[in-house]
Amino acid sequence: MNVTKNKLDAICAKYGDIDHNDDNYSIGGGLDGSKFASRRHEDAKGDRGKLTIGEATQLFKKATGLEIDTVREVIRYAVPNMEWHHAGKLPKSYGGGMKKTYFLNATEICIVAKNWDDHVQKLQISVATATEAAANKKSFEDRKLEFLRNNAKCVQRVQKQPDFFYKTAQEMDGKFGWFDSTHKSYKMPEYYSGWEFETLEKYNEFVGIK
Repeated sequence: MNVTKNKLDAICAKYGDIDHNDDNYSIGGGLDGSKFASRRHEDAKGDRGKLTIGEATQLFKKATGLEIDTVREVIRYAVPNMEWHHAGKLPKSYGGGMKKTYFLNATEICIVAKNWDDHVQKLQISVATATEAAANKKSFEDRKLEFLRNNAKCVQRVQKQPDFFYKTAQEMDGKFGWFDSTHKSYKMPEYYSGWEFETLEKYNEFVGIK
């Protein structure tokens, strides 16, 4: 633990003494004349006070001994709004266009190094909270579906909504097939899908599920 702390302190000490460009937008946009990369990307890449996220990941991996994916996740959590610039081409299978390269500046590198343990623990809490929320949501949806199956009738694409109705879809039948018509206004008939309850009491019971 002390070895890791010493390595992180050394990173902070090194980058704490390095200046970096706070704003390279003044150099203008467009591509660099000799490379398929933006002028701002080349400026950031040549800034001794900045590292790409790949370089920063390797730096902190060496200091902490953690896996690359874990280190990258911690860095992204600690610095959610990293500087980025275009460079290189994306494969057509990924939609084409230009890639993005993300950079951390010296100040951000120091913040990550100085508060590494806090960032790791906060990320773990964030992941655990998201996992718990997803589980609770699934449990909630499972309970609702079970109640619907036991107490209501499934209704598909009717033009008039029943009296005690839980709507799950609102659609129109267009030239290229069915589409969601929620918040849309076309001169076409609308169709509703969902679940029909026989009584208001059962409908209210469903709405009250928590």
